[in-house]
Amino acid sequence: MLNLPIRRDPAKVVEDLEEFFSRFLAVSDGLPLVLALWSLSTHMFECFDAFPYVAITSPTKRCGKTRACELVSFVCFEPLQVVNISSAALYRVLGRGKRTLLIDEAESLSHPHDEKAVALREILNAGYRRGSVVVRCKRRSKGTKDEEIEDTHEPEEFPTYCPKVLVLIGRLQETLADRSIEIRMERRTGVELERFRFARVQAETRPLQRAANLWAGQSRKRVEDYYQNNDVPSLKDRESELWLPLFSVCAIAAPERLPELESVALSLAAEKSAAEAADYSLQLLKDCQHVFSEAKRDRLPTSDMLVALNHAEDRPWSGWSHGRGLNAHGLSKMLRAFQIQPQNLRNGVQIVKGYLRHSFQDAWERYV
Repeated sequence: MLNLPIRRDPAKVVEDLEEFFSRFLAVSDGLPLVLALWSLSTHMFECFDAFPYVAITSPTKRCGKTRACELVSFVCFEPLQVVNISSAALYRVLGRGKRTLLIDEAESLSHPHDEKAVALREILNAGYRRGSVVVRCKRRSKGTKDEEIEDTHEPEEFPTYCPKVLVLIGRLQETLADRSIEIRMERRTGVELERFRFARVQAETRPLQRAANLWAGQSRKRVEDYYQNNDVPSLKDRESELWLPLFSVCAIAAPERLPELESVALSLAAEKSAAEAADYSLQLLKDCQHVFSEAKRDRLPTSDMLVALNHAEDRPWSGWSHGRGLNAHGLSKMLRAFQIQPQNLRNGVQIVKGYLRHSFQDAWERYV
């Protein structure tokens, strides 16, 4: 029999939620806390300028992804679970009211050139930020049900901002991954979990969902004040923005858990960064910094830079141009995005093309 005590102290709701996820999921330490705080945060998501998606992923099937999604649906705000939804259905569903959207079998979102996937990604890419809308022309029937429907050309706005869970095998497409906190599932080995019965667990967790909603209503103002006046200094840019709602809730509900949450957030952010597809332009920028540092010079001929880059064994440049290596044109083209251009340099009695260290300085400060 499932034992879920609902404490009278609403500040203990984080601990109750964390215990709930731990009963049925074999996940890494700290992830039940993340799921607890995220689920609790959905009950006040309108407090925040942006709200992170949760991506529940696994390398293969039968790793517990759907179970994790079901558990979140039991305790989050107004859940709606869907599979294979179209872009038109998505923005219409979201336009009907505030809810948490859970999309199972979301592998199709990662197809780079599929029109349906592209349309869905455009909505989801915008929908993590408050105030985002999809604009479509209204449609109406000319009269009877047998007559065709026509566009009125009157624009209609559909709000798309809400908490979302994306469940899939493999890795999420990079723009969506950039807006998500990833919960990576693996097949469990030697871990005993409580037996799960959907209807029973759903019924028995309703008091926990109500407790989460009650806490959110009572604590909204304090959470919002913290959110408006604090940041996550250990994380940068998008990651800081994504995690700040969870830190704000934790700071009010369980402030003693903030160091633990910070440790988990840093770990997950590092894993995401390591899993990202290689951005060769940024990698080249870093490698050029290393080349200048090793050479201990303020100006380098293009030929010297190419020799250093193409001889770096742990870098991709030697395989460029079908194994011929990175050339001057390729180097110039990739650096042009950072407004870095080759200069005429005097090399003895000759004038050669090359690069100046100070040309890289602004880009290094911004991106490295």
